[in-house]
Parts: sequence; structure tokens; C-alpha cells
Amino acid sequence: MSAAAIGRFGFVLHPLYVSQFANKFPIARYLPGRFVEAVFRAVPPFEASQITGIVSPTGARAEGWFIALPWTPRVLLATPPEVLYRRLIQAGRIAERLGAGILGLGAFTKVVGDRGATVARAL
Repeated sequence: MSAAAIGRFGFVLHPLYVSQFANKFPIARYLPGRFVEAVFRAVPPFEASQITGIVSPTGARAEGWFIALPWTPRVLLATPPEVLYRRLIQAGRIAERLGAGILGLGAFTKVVGDRGATVARAL
């Protein structure tokens, strides 16, 4: 990569606890946890934030996007693999459209998502 080139990445993340939904959606703090999980199970992945200004000690530059899959570990573990893979692939496509050349899977998504092998083959 030349000094001027910027590496672009996407990183799929998800809430670990129902209470974390309230950080982005304050109304969630007033609703029962199982209800919040059920509602967000229907919400597709979305761009949560952009990360810019990353510079390594070697001078390599990077930027990327957090792509949210709004499912808690309980929902991830209860979801059939084929449904989970579809959602992770949707998240990957969002990252691709934003310009990402690589996708990372965070927390439980890499565990229940066969460490990304199925998603990588699909993208």
C-alpha cells in the first residue's frame, strides 16, 4: 500500500447486553428486555459509526465502519445458522458498499458464525 493509500475495513459488532440498546435508542431503557430483543431481531444490520484518522507506527493509514447487528448473544445463539449467515452477509455487503476491503467479526458473531468462513465465501 502506498503512503497515500488508505486501508478500509468494516467491523461487525453487536450489543452484549439488552441494556446497551439504550445507548443508541434511549426508549429501550423503559421496555422489557425480551421485548427489545424481539423488536431488534427484525432490524437489519446498519452502519453504526465511521472510524477515521487511524495511523500505524509505520505510517499506514486506515479508516472503517462499525456495522451493527442489533442482536444480543441470546438471540445470536438461538438463531438458525442459515439466518445468522444471511444477516452477517448483509452486514458485509454494507461494508463493501462503504468501501471496505476487509470485514472483521466481533464478539459472538465470530463464534456462532464459523469464524467468518461462510461469510467470506459469500462476499
